[in-house]
Amino acid sequence: MTIEILPATEETMIAIEAWLDVEEAAYQHAEITWERSGYEGEMPVRGFRCNWNSVRRTWSGGNAAVHVLMVDGEPVGFLDGKDILEIRPDLRKQGYGRLLAQFMLDRFADERRSLLEIEIAPRSAEPFWRQMGFSVVPDRRGPGGGLYAYRIFDRTCELSDAADVDFSIDFFTESQRYDGEPAPFASMAGRGERLPDGSVQLPRRAICFDPKHKGHQDYYVRIRVDGRQLLFDKVKRDDSRKLGVHRDAGYTYFVDRILVPNGVSDGE
Repeated sequence: MTIEILPATEETMIAIEAWLDVEEAAYQHAEITWERSGYEGEMPVRGFRCNWNSVRRTWSGGNAAVHVLMVDGEPVGFLDGKDILEIRPDLRKQGYGRLLAQFMLDRFADERRSLLEIEIAPRSAEPFWRQMGFSVVPDRRGPGGGLYAYRIFDRTCELSDAADVDFSIDFFTESQRYDGEPAPFASMAGRGERLPDGSVQLPRRAICFDPKHKGHQDYYVRIRVDGRQLLFDKVKRDDSRKLGVHRDAGYTYFVDRILVPNGVSDGE
């Protein structure tokens, strides 16, 4: 058996659309039967045919990357960025979904992202995504009404025995920043390593993230080294960037290394 994950072609897009059409027809029939029964039993689960025209349009315009899982030369599943993952209905529960999901995780991890946020729909897919390492926030919904979930990519750095610098990095919303006693929504503290250029390498990445926050806010960061406050300002300010606050490909602010005034680093 030959298994590959390849960029979509016109041929594979046509083949996928054909089985999405079959799946949609089956869903429409099941929905009518369910309604006539007085909504007894479980509600039929719909596939992604309803989103396909949009996927095809953005893919055709070169504005989206669609990858196809090929088994012995036949398309059995597809992945649209991080938004849609589907396996052909008659081939589910054979591990193909896990292959595509891991491919997605590897792609985003290679971009040095701090985390990946997704929307789970239908809800029956929740156990699968939990097995793939995602955490679900029950009280938060994605843009389409599905469950919101996220997975953090733990970026670590092995330090030497010379790691003897105390540090703390705290992130705040704007309202938290101006409280009488600011309480951060995310913090990291510990011992870092002073490098020859004067910067302080952290043992792992500190990220500006709280799964309860919807969208990106005007966040603040406070950086302390050996008890001395070096910064308390907006994450997007130049002074923050000069001290090592960077933004990744997913627009999440993070710190890998604290740059003291005379330090230089690329933040990676």
